[in-house]
Amino acid sequence: MREQAGPGPVSSGAGTGAERRTTVPLYVRIRREFEARIRAGALPAGSRLPSEMDISTEYGVSRATAQRVLNDLAEAGLAIRRRRHGTFVADVTRQINLLNFVTPSAAAKGVPGRHEVVSARIVRAADAVLALPGAPADTAVVELVRRKLDVREEPQSVERHVVLFAAAPDLLNENLEALVTLPYLQRSGVPIDSIRLYLDPVALDEHDAALLHSETGTPALMRRRELRLADASTVEVVTTLVRPGTAEFFLELPVPAG
Repeated sequence: MREQAGPGPVSSGAGTGAERRTTVPLYVRIRREFEARIRAGALPAGSRLPSEMDISTEYGVSRATAQRVLNDLAEAGLAIRRRRHGTFVADVTRQINLLNFVTPSAAAKGVPGRHEVVSARIVRAADAVLALPGAPADTAVVELVRRKLDVREEPQSVERHVVLFAAAPDLLNENLEALVTLPYLQRSGVPIDSIRLYLDPVALDEHDAALLHSETGTPALMRRRELRLADASTVEVVTTLVRPGTAEFFLELPVPAG
């Protein structure tokens, strides 16, 4: 049975004309309503969110859809789920599992918030903001710089992409605010063979500090990802620089059997 929104007013959020014409999954629309209420202060830190059953009843959706709404909010650090106690609005510090942080599929889940395009252009590899490993200096590349804002419109991270132009000549025609490059390249037929990920400790330079509303020289964590073809050449390099003080990184592992 096809789900329809119930009595609760569900907003798809602001965006470009192209975004408004795109069909947004129902769970995303419901999730965005909660994001907006958190941003407006109507749901302050510590307040209890509706249960899965409450959401299912109010919006006329399945229990699975309601569960996904709450799980997405929790994965984004906006909510804390306590078994047998309920789901509560979290404080501004996100809890990020490092295993999820380095898993490419996590980027496709649509973390709450929005992307703001800082710059987008086609340049020589030698002039790009990131070095594309193995690319000659005169090779054309697509360069995309975006800032991720959370639901409170505060900077969350800065993302820099450098993609081989020959692999994605039409990339700049896409909706750059919503673009996730790995599935885009896969849909375009680029034969990605492997993904290499790095975690680099860095100190913010003046430019990044301004973008992230932080102090120059503040230590930060940067994720660097390289998409590689079967011949080991790199088709894309992307970095994600997380705003200092907005996230705590952790690993949670099962206790080995004694």
